[in-house]
Amino acid sequence: MIRTHLPFPAIRFTHLRTKLAVLYAGLFVLGFLGVSIIAQGVIHRQAQRSVTAELATSGVVYDRLWAMRQQSLAGSAEVLARDFGFRSAVASGDRATIVSALTTLKARAGVSIAAVVGLDGSVTGVDGPIATAVAKLPFQLGGGRRDAVVAVGGETYRLIESPILAPTEMGWVIFAIRLDAGEMAALEKLSAIPLTATIVQPDAAGHWFASDGTITADPRVDMLIARSEAERVVTTLDLADGEAFALARPLKGPMGTPQAALLLRYPTALALAPFRPIQLGIVLAGLFVLVLVIFGSLRLAQTIARPIAALQRAAQTLEEGTRTEVEVEGADEIGQLADSFNRMSAGIVEREHRITHLAYHDSLTDLPNRTFFRQSLDRDMARIARSGEDIAVICIDIDEFKLINDTFGHPAGDALLRHVGALLVDLAPEGLVARLGGDEFAIILSDTFDEDRPRALAQAIVDALIEPLELDQNTIPVGVSLGIAIGPGDGRDAGQLLKNADLALYRAKQDGRGVFRFFETSLDLAARARRQLELDLRTALRTGQFSLNYQPIFDLKNDRIGGFEALLRWEHPTRGQIAPVEFIPIAEDTGLILTIGEWVLHEACREAVHWPEHVRIAVNVSTLQFRNPGFAAIVMQALSRTGLTPQRLEIEITESVFLDGEGPVVAMLHQLRAMGIRVALDDFGTGYSSLSYLRSFPFDKIKIDKSFVDSVASDTSSAAIVRAIVDLANALHMETTAEGVEDASQLDQLRGQGCSSIQGYLFSRPVDGAAAGSLIANVYSSGVTAQG
Repeated sequence: MIRTHLPFPAIRFTHLRTKLAVLYAGLFVLGFLGVSIIAQGVIHRQAQRSVTAELATSGVVYDRLWAMRQQSLAGSAEVLARDFGFRSAVASGDRATIVSALTTLKARAGVSIAAVVGLDGSVTGVDGPIATAVAKLPFQLGGGRRDAVVAVGGETYRLIESPILAPTEMGWVIFAIRLDAGEMAALEKLSAIPLTATIVQPDAAGHWFASDGTITADPRVDMLIARSEAERVVTTLDLADGEAFALARPLKGPMGTPQAALLLRYPTALALAPFRPIQLGIVLAGLFVLVLVIFGSLRLAQTIARPIAALQRAAQTLEEGTRTEVEVEGADEIGQLADSFNRMSAGIVEREHRITHLAYHDSLTDLPNRTFFRQSLDRDMARIARSGEDIAVICIDIDEFKLINDTFGHPAGDALLRHVGALLVDLAPEGLVARLGGDEFAIILSDTFDEDRPRALAQAIVDALIEPLELDQNTIPVGVSLGIAIGPGDGRDAGQLLKNADLALYRAKQDGRGVFRFFETSLDLAARARRQLELDLRTALRTGQFSLNYQPIFDLKNDRIGGFEALLRWEHPTRGQIAPVEFIPIAEDTGLILTIGEWVLHEACREAVHWPEHVRIAVNVSTLQFRNPGFAAIVMQALSRTGLTPQRLEIEITESVFLDGEGPVVAMLHQLRAMGIRVALDDFGTGYSSLSYLRSFPFDKIKIDKSFVDSVASDTSSAAIVRAIVDLANALHMETTAEGVEDASQLDQLRGQGCSSIQGYLFSRPVDGAAAGSLIANVYSSGVTAQG
């Protein structure tokens, strides 16, 4: 254990202290910015409220001035209207007198445009575009209004109307005042703040602009004026002459729709000017507090950084794989953190050791696993390549381990694995014992050893496990098979040597199990041939190289063909016919038998549907097929697709299907029986516990194996066995079929003993589907019997 009490490097400490100081300062800056933004918002809103009040006041002043101006002009017009001569001139249409009177009126009222509009809409005293607006005014105003604002030819005018009464209304005096820069300047002088007043009017597209070019079409101006028709709104506009608070007052036209608007603006900079000292004070105060915060942060960071620096250095040391601790000083949070780090450091080291152990050892037996074994073998192979020594690899496999697991349960299986592992370690103390996986173990003998040591060790292992073991109150029959390869002769690299030891193990299992075998070159050749046959088998399944032959089963009671047994044939494109005994075991080992068996079932049913109703089809089913939970569904599918009735299908199984457990097999048999399908027990008498199987399930037929039929006519023992099987079948109401009948003496003996049917070369060899149909027809047409 290494204890870390060394001072932390100054440069790292400085970095950490600076980071902490920057962190605290940054947090302050963020807070200060937040407060500043809020303060700026409050200042802006306060300035806007102040400006709003000033702009609203200016608008009110403008309205009052125009009201007073309107009253003044109305009074002047009323004085003129009382003049008898003027009324006479209006009544008679004396234009010269009217124009003279209007000239005097304009001078007295201080206006540039004055006109008289008659009841017929005629205008006297003004011409041009403004005359049209003047002529329409009296007829467009309503609701007691006496003035309106119109836009004519790019100019804006305020029109004021005054009636001429005599005593009834006989016309109107109209004043037109241009709302130009002069008028706006007069309004600006009346305001308490330096605002800017501008008259804007809409263009053809409805966008508001000023005729003097100071305000161009802008959606914000359009929105402000639209909102101002319903309420008083002050907003901020960023126009060509700068940002300003703005208020709009729409000016009603003759029909009530605004043709112009008064836009009052106050520059934002001027509005915020009174608040500049406050803003400056906020900034200066913030800078002062920031300096204090940075200074305080550096001091605080210094007290925190030292223990954290020690923790950081210890963490780096731990990261490099060295066990380390830090000194715990105090009981504060930093001290608690240091204590937690020390516990974490100890835990990490312990877990790393455990993980490393688990990565290279089997968790059940605590033996080295396949990874450790392969690495060790690689090292040993490299060493013997330099030294010229020998090395032995022994592969060990527990026989029938799956059956032991299924019979006694997985706890018993685990106990057996632990026992075998411990036994191997005891028997081979000089070697490396490993569990490669499942029930497979391996031993490396790499140090200098006697040439007879691998054989002697293998024999000792076989002898030690030849007797049943008492494990967890269970008596477990156990045996092992072993394969031995000696390097470098049997392999110059680890992969080849292990593969050849495994091939020797496979040969030991083929030779009856419970034995050991050394690797031979012929084993490798056989393995290669088997692998090639497996590849060819897959190709055959894919390209349709399989076919079926049918061997008739002759019914002795009715002297006719009672059925056919479907036999699989494989015509290899280069090797010709391959016997089923060669490829069926490979198909079962690889699982291809499931697909092949399904094809056989469908093809046999397809052919049999064309035969007479009493002719059945018998199909052999492998153990792997029969133990498939979906087998009954596959059978039903074959029957439904081909149209064959279930009673004409006979499934043949051997006693080997019962080896992995009787319960599921019997359940499947009953399921097939419920469907109406017949079941036959093939090769009867060659397995184990046949009588117990017959008691568990009532088969429809027992097939007597050819080994008994061959000598039934010449050997009394064989004849007695056949007679016993037939009598047993009759007692259990089962049929019997004798397989491999080849001469008449065998037939006579079987018929005499009451055998139900025969099958063999005496009657016919296996034939293809077409020949099977012809054979049925020939038997019926010629009356051929088994005797003939």
